[in-house]
Amino acid sequence: MDEQELEAIDKARDILGEFFGNFAFCVVTEDGELFYDYRDRFVGKALFVAAVEEMESDCGGDDWLDWPDDEDDDDYQEVL
Repeated sequence: MDEQELEAIDKARDILGEFFGNFAFCVVTEDGELFYDYRDRFVGKALFVAAVEEMESDCGGDDWLDWPDDEDDDDYQEVL
């Protein structure tokens, strides 16, 4: 992770800590490096588990997303 990315992580941690008693966040750098952090290990783990469960559930909460119809789009192919 480069210096600018580390500075951005520090700023994010400071801002989240200022407004939230508990938090967890996860980022992926341009190089594909995964980084995650949390204020408290047990709370962070619980937040990530809850987020994964929410994403895997069939709750229909993502109906508002406007996904592109054209799967031949170059950006779409890069994600895959």
